[in-house]
Amino acid sequence: MELIDRYVYAVVKRLPAAQRGDIEKELRSLIEDMTAETVAAGQPEKTAVDTVLRKLGHPALLAAQYRGVEQHLIGPGLYYLYVLVLKIVLLATGGGLLIAMLVSFIVNGGQDPLQTILETIGSLFSGLIGAFGWVTLIFAAIERYSPEKIDVAKEEAFDPKDLPEIPEKKDRIHPSDPIASMVFILIAMVLASFVPRFVGLYWTGMTDGQLIPLFQETVYRTFLPFILVTLGLALVKEIAKLVTGRWTIWLTVGALLIDIPGLILTIVMFNHPGLFNPEFFTQAFALTKSSDPLLLGLTMPLFLSRVVIGLAAFGFIVDSIKTLVMLIKKAVTV
Repeated sequence: MELIDRYVYAVVKRLPAAQRGDIEKELRSLIEDMTAETVAAGQPEKTAVDTVLRKLGHPALLAAQYRGVEQHLIGPGLYYLYVLVLKIVLLATGGGLLIAMLVSFIVNGGQDPLQTILETIGSLFSGLIGAFGWVTLIFAAIERYSPEKIDVAKEEAFDPKDLPEIPEKKDRIHPSDPIASMVFILIAMVLASFVPRFVGLYWTGMTDGQLIPLFQETVYRTFLPFILVTLGLALVKEIAKLVTGRWTIWLTVGALLIDIPGLILTIVMFNHPGLFNPEFFTQAFALTKSSDPLLLGLTMPLFLSRVVIGLAAFGFIVDSIKTLVMLIKKAVTV
Protein backbone atom coordinates (compact mmCIF):
# COMPACT_ATOMS: atom_id res chain seq x y z
CA MET A 1 0.00 0.00 0.00
CA GLU A 2 2.91 2.36 0.76
CA LEU A 3 4.37 1.72 -2.71
CA ILE A 4 1.03 2.59 -4.31
CA ASP A 5 0.81 5.79 -2.25
CA ARG A 6 4.30 6.81 -3.34
CA TYR A 7 3.52 6.12 -6.98
CA VAL A 8 0.20 8.00 -6.94
CA TYR A 9 1.81 10.95 -5.18
CA ALA A 10 4.63 11.04 -7.74
CA VAL A 11 2.04 11.22 -10.55
CA VAL A 12 -0.49 13.71 -9.17
CA LYS A 13 2.12 16.23 -7.95
CA ARG A 14 2.95 16.85 -11.61
CA LEU A 15 -0.65 17.66 -12.53
CA PRO A 16 -2.65 20.90 -12.28
CA ALA A 17 -4.24 21.25 -8.85
CA ALA A 18 -7.78 21.15 -10.27
CA GLN A 19 -7.21 17.67 -11.77
CA ARG A 20 -5.37 15.99 -8.91
CA GLY A 21 -8.33 14.76 -6.86
CA ASP A 22 -10.18 13.05 -9.71
CA ILE A 23 -7.06 11.58 -11.29
CA GLU A 24 -5.86 10.22 -7.95
CA LYS A 25 -9.14 8.34 -7.47
CA GLU A 26 -9.05 7.10 -11.06
CA LEU A 27 -5.42 5.98 -10.79
CA ARG A 28 -5.93 4.16 -7.51
CA SER A 29 -8.93 2.35 -8.97
CA LEU A 30 -6.91 1.41 -12.06
CA ILE A 31 -4.04 0.04 -9.97
CA GLU A 32 -6.47 -1.93 -7.80
CA ASP A 33 -8.16 -3.50 -10.85
CA MET A 34 -4.85 -4.33 -12.57
CA THR A 35 -3.48 -5.84 -9.37
CA ALA A 36 -6.56 -8.04 -8.96
CA GLU A 37 -6.21 -9.24 -12.56
CA THR A 38 -2.52 -9.98 -12.06
CA VAL A 39 -3.22 -11.99 -8.92
CA ALA A 40 -6.03 -13.85 -10.69
CA ALA A 41 -3.57 -14.77 -13.43
CA GLY A 42 -1.48 -16.65 -10.87
CA GLN A 43 1.11 -14.13 -9.71
CA PRO A 44 1.62 -13.83 -5.92
CA GLU A 45 -0.04 -10.78 -4.41
CA LYS A 46 3.28 -9.74 -2.87
CA THR A 47 4.82 -8.99 -6.27
CA ALA A 48 1.66 -8.09 -8.17
CA VAL A 49 1.77 -4.38 -7.26
CA ASP A 50 5.36 -4.09 -8.45
CA THR A 51 4.41 -5.68 -11.78
CA VAL A 52 1.43 -3.34 -12.24
CA LEU A 53 3.43 -0.19 -11.49
CA ARG A 54 6.12 -1.26 -13.94
CA LYS A 55 3.45 -1.63 -16.62
CA LEU A 56 2.10 1.84 -15.90
CA GLY A 57 5.60 3.28 -16.32
CA HIS A 58 7.43 6.26 -14.88
CA PRO A 59 5.15 8.64 -12.94
CA ALA A 60 6.31 11.69 -14.92
CA LEU A 61 5.49 10.00 -18.22
CA LEU A 62 2.10 8.85 -16.96
CA ALA A 63 1.37 12.39 -15.71
CA ALA A 64 2.27 13.70 -19.16
CA GLN A 65 -0.28 11.32 -20.67
CA TYR A 66 -2.97 12.58 -18.32
CA ARG A 67 -2.15 16.13 -19.40
CA GLY A 68 -2.31 15.12 -23.05
CA VAL A 69 1.34 16.08 -23.56
CA GLU A 70 3.62 14.20 -25.92
CA GLN A 71 6.75 16.12 -27.01
CA HIS A 72 8.24 19.39 -25.84
CA LEU A 73 11.41 21.39 -25.80
CA ILE A 74 11.48 20.67 -22.05
CA GLY A 75 10.94 17.06 -21.04
CA PRO A 76 7.65 15.72 -19.67
CA GLY A 77 8.87 15.75 -16.09
CA LEU A 78 9.40 19.53 -16.06
CA TYR A 79 7.20 20.85 -18.83
CA TYR A 80 4.21 21.72 -16.64
CA LEU A 81 6.39 23.66 -14.20
CA TYR A 82 8.24 25.27 -17.10
CA VAL A 83 5.01 26.64 -18.56
CA LEU A 84 3.84 27.78 -15.12
CA VAL A 85 7.09 29.62 -14.38
CA LEU A 86 7.19 31.08 -17.88
CA LYS A 87 3.71 32.56 -17.46
CA ILE A 88 4.65 34.05 -14.10
CA VAL A 89 7.93 35.48 -15.41
CA LEU A 90 6.39 37.00 -18.54
CA LEU A 91 3.48 38.53 -16.64
CA ALA A 92 5.67 39.90 -13.86
CA THR A 93 8.31 41.21 -16.25
CA GLY A 94 5.74 42.78 -18.57
CA GLY A 95 3.78 44.25 -15.66
CA GLY A 96 6.90 45.63 -14.03
CA LEU A 97 8.10 47.21 -17.27
CA LEU A 98 4.70 48.78 -17.94
CA ILE A 99 4.57 50.22 -14.43
CA ALA A 100 8.09 51.57 -14.75
CA MET A 101 7.40 53.08 -18.15
CA LEU A 102 4.11 54.57 -16.97
CA VAL A 103 5.88 56.35 -14.12
CA SER A 104 8.57 57.49 -16.54
CA PHE A 105 5.89 58.81 -18.89
CA ILE A 106 4.19 60.70 -16.06
CA VAL A 107 7.47 62.23 -14.91
CA ASN A 108 8.98 62.94 -18.32
CA GLY A 109 5.98 62.70 -20.64
CA GLY A 110 5.95 66.39 -21.42
CA GLN A 111 9.40 66.22 -22.98
CA ASP A 112 8.75 63.80 -25.84
CA PRO A 113 5.66 61.54 -25.48
CA LEU A 114 6.26 59.73 -28.78
CA GLN A 115 9.82 58.83 -27.87
CA THR A 116 8.66 57.59 -24.44
CA ILE A 117 6.03 55.35 -26.06
CA LEU A 118 8.54 53.92 -28.56
CA GLU A 119 11.02 53.28 -25.76
CA THR A 120 8.26 51.53 -23.79
CA ILE A 121 7.45 49.20 -26.69
CA GLY A 122 11.12 48.45 -27.33
CA SER A 123 11.91 47.80 -23.67
CA LEU A 124 8.81 45.63 -23.26
CA PHE A 125 9.68 43.52 -26.29
CA SER A 126 13.34 43.05 -25.37
CA GLY A 127 12.44 42.41 -21.71
CA LEU A 128 9.93 39.66 -22.57
CA ILE A 129 12.31 38.02 -25.05
CA GLY A 130 15.08 38.07 -22.46
CA ALA A 131 12.80 36.63 -19.78
CA PHE A 132 11.67 33.84 -22.10
CA GLY A 133 15.26 32.99 -22.98
CA TRP A 134 16.50 32.88 -19.40
CA VAL A 135 13.63 30.73 -18.13
CA THR A 136 14.09 28.29 -21.01
CA LEU A 137 17.85 28.16 -20.39
CA ILE A 138 17.39 27.49 -16.67
CA PHE A 139 14.89 24.68 -17.24
CA ALA A 140 16.99 23.18 -20.02
CA ALA A 141 19.91 23.03 -17.57
CA ILE A 142 17.70 21.44 -14.91
CA GLU A 143 16.44 18.93 -17.46
CA ARG A 144 19.97 18.04 -18.49
CA TYR A 145 21.69 17.84 -15.12
CA SER A 146 18.88 16.95 -12.70
CA PRO A 147 19.44 13.65 -10.87
CA GLU A 148 15.76 12.86 -11.53
CA LYS A 149 16.15 13.35 -15.30
CA ILE A 150 13.77 11.11 -17.22
CA ASP A 151 15.14 9.19 -20.19
CA VAL A 152 12.23 7.97 -22.29
CA ALA A 153 14.46 5.46 -24.01
CA LYS A 154 15.14 3.82 -20.64
CA GLU A 155 11.55 3.80 -19.44
CA GLU A 156 11.71 0.00 -19.08
CA ALA A 157 14.35 0.40 -16.38
CA PHE A 158 11.89 2.12 -14.06
CA ASP A 159 11.71 0.41 -10.67
CA PRO A 160 8.83 1.40 -8.35
CA LYS A 161 11.06 0.74 -5.35
CA ASP A 162 13.19 3.71 -6.43
CA LEU A 163 10.30 6.12 -5.85
CA PRO A 164 11.23 8.77 -3.26
CA GLU A 165 9.49 8.78 0.07
CA ILE A 166 6.53 11.15 0.45
CA PRO A 167 8.03 14.19 2.19
CA GLU A 168 6.79 15.21 5.61
CA LYS A 169 4.55 18.24 5.70
CA LYS A 170 7.22 20.38 7.35
CA ASP A 171 9.62 19.62 4.47
CA ARG A 172 7.16 20.36 1.68
CA ILE A 173 7.38 23.65 -0.17
CA HIS A 174 3.98 25.03 -1.09
CA PRO A 175 4.08 26.33 -4.70
CA SER A 176 2.66 29.70 -3.63
CA ASP A 177 5.87 30.47 -1.69
CA PRO A 178 8.37 30.36 -4.59
CA ILE A 179 5.78 31.75 -7.02
CA ALA A 180 5.21 34.85 -4.89
CA SER A 181 8.97 35.27 -4.41
CA MET A 182 9.56 35.03 -8.16
CA VAL A 183 7.02 37.77 -8.84
CA PHE A 184 8.68 40.12 -6.32
CA ILE A 185 12.18 39.31 -7.62
CA LEU A 186 11.19 40.00 -11.23
CA ILE A 187 9.52 43.28 -10.33
CA ALA A 188 12.62 44.19 -8.32
CA MET A 189 14.84 43.40 -11.34
CA VAL A 190 12.75 45.69 -13.55
CA LEU A 191 12.53 48.53 -11.06
CA ALA A 192 16.24 48.27 -10.18
CA SER A 193 17.03 49.45 -13.68
CA PHE A 194 14.92 52.57 -13.14
CA VAL A 195 15.89 53.45 -9.57
CA PRO A 196 17.80 56.66 -10.49
CA ARG A 197 14.69 57.93 -12.28
CA PHE A 198 12.10 57.09 -9.65
CA VAL A 199 13.69 57.08 -6.19
CA GLY A 200 14.30 60.61 -5.13
CA LEU A 201 12.85 63.86 -3.94
CA TYR A 202 10.52 65.60 -6.36
CA TRP A 203 11.31 69.22 -5.73
CA THR A 204 9.27 72.04 -7.26
CA GLY A 205 11.30 75.20 -7.21
CA MET A 206 10.62 78.63 -8.60
CA THR A 207 10.63 77.30 -12.17
CA ASP A 208 10.03 73.75 -13.40
CA GLY A 209 10.03 70.79 -11.04
CA GLN A 210 13.12 68.63 -10.70
CA LEU A 211 14.07 65.27 -9.23
CA ILE A 212 16.82 65.09 -6.64
CA PRO A 213 17.86 61.40 -6.76
CA LEU A 214 18.60 59.35 -3.67
CA PHE A 215 21.60 57.69 -5.31
CA GLN A 216 24.46 59.09 -7.34
CA GLU A 217 23.54 57.68 -10.75
CA THR A 218 27.10 57.11 -11.99
CA VAL A 219 27.96 55.10 -8.87
CA TYR A 220 24.67 53.20 -8.83
CA ARG A 221 25.07 52.23 -12.49
CA THR A 222 28.41 50.55 -11.74
CA PHE A 223 26.65 48.26 -9.26
CA LEU A 224 23.55 47.63 -11.40
CA PRO A 225 24.92 44.58 -13.31
CA PHE A 226 25.84 42.92 -10.01
CA ILE A 227 22.40 43.73 -8.59
CA LEU A 228 20.74 42.04 -11.54
CA VAL A 229 23.03 39.00 -11.27
CA THR A 230 22.28 38.51 -7.56
CA LEU A 231 18.56 38.87 -8.22
CA GLY A 232 18.93 36.36 -11.05
CA LEU A 233 20.56 33.89 -8.64
CA ALA A 234 17.67 34.43 -6.25
CA LEU A 235 15.29 33.66 -9.12
CA VAL A 236 17.15 30.41 -9.84
CA LYS A 237 16.79 29.49 -6.16
CA GLU A 238 13.02 30.00 -6.25
CA ILE A 239 12.69 27.98 -9.46
CA ALA A 240 14.68 25.16 -7.83
CA LYS A 241 12.32 25.28 -4.83
CA LEU A 242 9.30 25.06 -7.13
CA VAL A 243 10.76 22.16 -9.13
CA THR A 244 11.94 20.20 -6.10
CA GLY A 245 8.78 20.75 -4.08
CA ARG A 246 10.47 19.95 -0.77
CA TRP A 247 13.41 21.00 1.37
CA THR A 248 16.37 18.70 0.85
CA ILE A 249 19.85 19.03 2.29
CA TRP A 250 21.30 20.13 -1.06
CA LEU A 251 18.52 22.64 -1.69
CA THR A 252 18.85 24.14 1.78
CA VAL A 253 22.64 24.47 1.58
CA GLY A 254 22.47 25.71 -2.01
CA ALA A 255 19.88 28.34 -1.11
CA LEU A 256 22.15 29.63 1.64
CA LEU A 257 25.20 29.73 -0.67
CA ILE A 258 23.21 31.65 -3.28
CA ASP A 259 22.47 34.31 -0.65
CA ILE A 260 26.20 34.95 -0.04
CA PRO A 261 26.81 37.06 -3.20
CA GLY A 262 23.84 39.25 -2.28
CA LEU A 263 25.26 39.86 1.20
CA ILE A 264 28.70 40.68 -0.20
CA LEU A 265 27.19 43.05 -2.76
CA THR A 266 25.15 44.80 -0.05
CA ILE A 267 28.23 45.31 2.12
CA VAL A 268 30.41 46.59 -0.74
CA MET A 269 27.70 48.73 -2.32
CA PHE A 270 26.50 50.46 0.83
CA ASN A 271 30.06 51.00 2.04
CA HIS A 272 30.82 53.02 -1.07
CA PRO A 273 31.16 56.65 0.08
CA GLY A 274 29.64 58.05 -3.11
CA LEU A 275 26.52 55.86 -3.35
CA PHE A 276 24.09 58.28 -1.74
CA ASN A 277 23.45 61.78 -2.97
CA PRO A 278 24.03 64.18 -0.02
CA GLU A 279 21.86 66.80 -1.69
CA PHE A 280 18.85 64.51 -1.31
CA PHE A 281 19.17 64.45 2.49
CA THR A 282 20.13 68.12 2.73
CA GLN A 283 17.07 69.19 0.76
CA ALA A 284 14.81 66.72 2.59
CA PHE A 285 15.84 68.00 6.01
CA ALA A 286 15.62 71.59 4.78
CA LEU A 287 11.97 70.96 3.88
CA THR A 288 11.35 69.71 7.43
CA LYS A 289 13.07 72.87 8.74
CA SER A 290 15.71 70.94 10.65
CA SER A 291 18.26 72.97 12.62
CA ASP A 292 21.27 71.88 10.55
CA PRO A 293 20.20 70.24 7.26
CA LEU A 294 23.71 70.36 5.80
CA LEU A 295 25.19 68.36 8.69
CA LEU A 296 22.34 65.86 8.57
CA GLY A 297 22.83 65.55 4.83
CA LEU A 298 26.41 64.46 5.44
CA THR A 299 25.80 62.07 8.37
CA MET A 300 22.51 60.46 7.36
CA PRO A 301 23.94 58.44 4.40
CA LEU A 302 26.46 56.76 6.72
CA PHE A 303 23.73 55.92 9.24
CA LEU A 304 21.43 54.54 6.51
CA SER A 305 24.25 52.42 5.07
CA ARG A 306 24.95 50.87 8.47
CA VAL A 307 21.27 50.06 8.96
CA VAL A 308 20.97 48.34 5.56
CA ILE A 309 24.17 46.33 6.05
CA GLY A 310 23.11 45.38 9.58
CA LEU A 311 19.71 44.12 8.45
CA ALA A 312 21.24 42.13 5.58
CA ALA A 313 23.83 40.53 7.90
CA PHE A 314 21.18 39.75 10.53
CA GLY A 315 18.96 38.04 7.95
CA PHE A 316 21.87 35.97 6.65
CA ILE A 317 22.87 34.89 10.17
CA VAL A 318 19.30 33.83 10.95
CA ASP A 319 19.12 31.80 7.72
CA SER A 320 22.50 30.22 8.51
CA ILE A 321 21.32 29.15 11.95
CA LYS A 322 18.13 27.68 10.49
CA THR A 323 20.16 25.76 7.91
CA LEU A 324 22.55 24.43 10.55
CA VAL A 325 19.68 23.27 12.77
CA MET A 326 17.99 21.55 9.82
CA LEU A 327 21.21 19.75 8.84
CA ILE A 328 21.75 18.55 12.40
CA LYS A 329 18.17 17.24 12.62
CA LYS A 330 18.51 15.38 9.32
CA ALA A 331 21.87 13.94 10.37
CA VAL A 332 20.36 12.67 13.62
CA THR A 333 17.38 11.07 11.88
CA VAL A 334 19.67 9.33 9.39
